[in-house]
Amino acid sequence: MTLKQYKICRIAIIVALSMLISVSMARENYYLPIVFVITASAAMYYCEKQLKTKGVTADERDYQIAGTASRYAISIYGWIATVGIFILMAISPSRDSALYIAAQCWAFSVCFLLLANAFIFRYLIKKQK
Repeated sequence: MTLKQYKICRIAIIVALSMLISVSMARENYYLPIVFVITASAAMYYCEKQLKTKGVTADERDYQIAGTASRYAISIYGWIATVGIFILMAISPSRDSALYIAAQCWAFSVCFLLLANAFIFRYLIKKQK
């Protein structure tokens, strides 16, 4: 798989995941998105394993390790938060309850973290060019 095919695969998985989660939440099914996220992660992992890339030079090792560590930290937090958010939504008695509101706040904070990470990543890439 080329880099371009890999990027298209990732975008397709993200679009499908977004649509499935939106439909599930609109129907007030909060357990199904957890299954969708796990399935999408498996598909992303498969796409990544199909990617044929070249190794990095020795100068870039420190940057690669730092990037990998931050990627794992954000991924782990994202997983824990996603499961926690949907569990809180599922056990909340109504949309006006404190649990549901806390889950919404947590969801927005996770979205902000992931968006901030994406924007900072893009900024740093443009800065390097």
